[in-house]
Amino acid sequence: MDNAPDVIYFKDRNGRLVLVNQSHAKGLGARPEDIVGKTDFDFFPKKRAEIMAEDDMYVIKSGKPIIDKVERATRPDGIDNYVSTTKIPMRDERGKVIGLIGITRDITRRMQFDRLKKEKIRIEKKLEILETLNSLKSEFISTVSHELRTPLAIIKQLVMLVLNETTGSINKKQKEILKKTDNNIERLRNLIDELLDISRIERDKLKLHYSLVNLNDLLKDSSNFFKKLAQEKGITLSYHLPDKAINLFIDADRINQVISNLINNAIKFSEEGGGIKVEVKVLETKVRIAVVDSGIGIARTDLPQIFNKFMQVSKTFETERKGIGLGLSIAKELIERHGGEIWVESKVGVGSKFYFTVPLFYRPNKLNKQVKNKIDSLLNRGISAQFINLLIVDYKEFRKRVSIEPKRLFNDIRIIIDGVIKKACQADVRNSSIILTDIRNGRCSIILPGMTQKKATELANLFRDEMKRYFIKNKTRNAFITLGVMSYPRNMHLRKARHFPVSFSIKEIYIGSETRRFERTLYKVNIKILVPKNKTESSQTVDISKGGICFVSSRLLRTDSRIQFRLDFPKNKGSIYTEARIAWIKKMESSPGKTVNKYKVGTEFINLKNKYRKILAREVKF
Repeated sequence: MDNAPDVIYFKDRNGRLVLVNQSHAKGLGARPEDIVGKTDFDFFPKKRAEIMAEDDMYVIKSGKPIIDKVERATRPDGIDNYVSTTKIPMRDERGKVIGLIGITRDITRRMQFDRLKKEKIRIEKKLEILETLNSLKSEFISTVSHELRTPLAIIKQLVMLVLNETTGSINKKQKEILKKTDNNIERLRNLIDELLDISRIERDKLKLHYSLVNLNDLLKDSSNFFKKLAQEKGITLSYHLPDKAINLFIDADRINQVISNLINNAIKFSEEGGGIKVEVKVLETKVRIAVVDSGIGIARTDLPQIFNKFMQVSKTFETERKGIGLGLSIAKELIERHGGEIWVESKVGVGSKFYFTVPLFYRPNKLNKQVKNKIDSLLNRGISAQFINLLIVDYKEFRKRVSIEPKRLFNDIRIIIDGVIKKACQADVRNSSIILTDIRNGRCSIILPGMTQKKATELANLFRDEMKRYFIKNKTRNAFITLGVMSYPRNMHLRKARHFPVSFSIKEIYIGSETRRFERTLYKVNIKILVPKNKTESSQTVDISKGGICFVSSRLLRTDSRIQFRLDFPKNKGSIYTEARIAWIKKMESSPGKTVNKYKVGTEFINLKNKYRKILAREVKF
């Protein structure tokens, strides 16, 4: 009894306490011997004691127990709590009730848990209703938007028929009116497209279609259009692109949508005589695109919400008439779906700098000399061909992580390819197909003479599925496999074929995790940062790589600015003091009802000393 945490006591028929345990005495602030012989009226307020006495008399007179009676009580020390009380009659040898035994347990925590459980169920039901309503809203927006597109397209065609004078000549005034009508139709079409995109995002129906794209070419394709648009407003637009081609696996249409949105906004918010710069920079593991303008700028208080839906923070007469504030929200979603970051730096009256990144994957060249010679030979004979190329990206690092020997790996790949071709193709294709393996560079090339592109794509899908099963079976992780198809048409002149603008249609983006130049390791350690203007900030790392660190900052630091930091490993195992450059920034997500103005900051080391590299390698275990 004395070791039990519950209050235990015995009472006679008159309600006097005959025996109590230590917990009962402690609750009353007395010793057990001082309590014996007294009643509840000696310790509790009259009303409370009367209720307790009434329960006692019920048990003693009826001979029936009271089990787990829950009530709110006030202890003698004044603290309110919830208790569960059980009172059981005690009988002598003849069965006569001579008193009772009582057990009282503090269930305050249990009641709080039950209350939280009920609240959780209530909130879950509310969220379920909200999710249903949100889904209905998204479905409604999607349906209405789709329904609007068809009549809008017809209206546009009819307007253009009149505007182009297909139906007869029109005067200058009529042309001006029709031109304004066409502009507003285009504006409405853009609004409908944005609503469709946001409904797809909310319903998780947005799909990305990846292909191998030269980023420089993607930007150049639209540069003349935007330069003309800027020139009409008296604004200079310039592009600063690397000399070297940047081939990326991206959804070209979606990335182009992001770039178009940022450039359009820059033009919209810049005054006559202003300047806009589009700049591409290759970082260690990413490609960073910047759109920098000399426009009206954004207030610092508005920066954290700039990528929210239906948000327009810069109010001008022109912007109030155009757009519904979805462009940047959609851009953020598209970039994050690509595995990148998007952020903005701005100052009112000076201008804005919008940045976004997409991952940079390192890979060998698409075609080697042996493959080109085989294709040239077919083209010389007037034979069309489909070419499927399989690459293991970052093959050098990949070989270190897997237990499969390269010869065995490529022998297995060849068996998979032979099996698929044998199963899916006719005898003439099976006999004429050419399989070339390049074990040194992690590449396998399949040339299929006389095959249609549709059939080659089907084969590529089969290869993809079989390769996926193979890597899963062999428990191989971090294998980044790209699989592409390109066509060489029949009767194409050999000279043209060598410069044929190959278009990759990617069928499998990855198996396992993406492989970057520097693999990042999740590692939390305290860090002190000396930011510009000699301000010091204490923080914590998120991850560390051989090339840099990622940490959390409460400041929106400036892109490409330099910082110094000191990183102290626990248990005095070493420190690193070095300089780094801000490469990318990502705003941390806020929880519902809370605003978090914190940022993940990615940095790249600047001239990291060898002694510090050794400390990193030792502590982080790269």
